[in-house]
Amino acid sequence: MKDDAGLMDDRVRDEWPRISGRMRRHWPMLTEGDVRPPTGNVEYLAERLQERYGLDRREAILQVYEFEYEL
Repeated sequence: MKDDAGLMDDRVRDEWPRISGRMRRHWPMLTEGDVRPPTGNVEYLAERLQERYGLDRREAILQVYEFEYEL
């Protein structure tokens, strides 16, 4: 059984190549290298936000889910 997090993770991962520019506009401190990998997911993006913005894990994941909701 998939939970909501798993479904969101799939959507972010599926759309990753198409949303890299949008991610950089939403979070300007992300680098091209942060969004360049051909695949990414909620966990990867949350880790980059933690590194770039000094967020705790919960806040980073919340921001990623809010961003995913707007897709």
